[in-house]
Amino acid sequence: MTAINPTHTVYYDGACPLCSGEIALLMQRNAAGLLEFVDVTAPGFDAAPLGVSLDALLQLMHVRRRDGGWLIGIPAFEVIYAATGFHGTARWLAKPWFARVAARAYPWLVRNRYRLPHVLVRAAFRVQTALAPNPCRDGACRIH
Repeated sequence: MTAINPTHTVYYDGACPLCSGEIALLMQRNAAGLLEFVDVTAPGFDAAPLGVSLDALLQLMHVRRRDGGWLIGIPAFEVIYAATGFHGTARWLAKPWFARVAARAYPWLVRNRYRLPHVLVRAAFRVQTALAPNPCRDGACRIH
């Protein structure tokens, strides 16, 4: 979905099956248009104007706020999930102890993202979707 009035821009690895699957789900849930999605592996993408390297964008999730500030890693996911109606996931990521655990596990996930079995990845997205009914359909989603 094209962002209507984006408050954040999500930079993602479109060549990664895990990333693409997650982003496809998030795009479906972006009914309020709060997020704009940019595939950093798309032909012609240039990270230079952003002031960040392509390698950095590929190593950790990067989200740029409307004011130009960055959210990187777990704080980026917290905003992404809140904006797409996964409020339970966003609340867990906001808990300091959980965010610390997630921040330690996240680099391993990034390093191994191309090796994860696609069946497990799809199953994880189905479970996440089932646990979080989509409240964004009427455009009422908000980032908390």
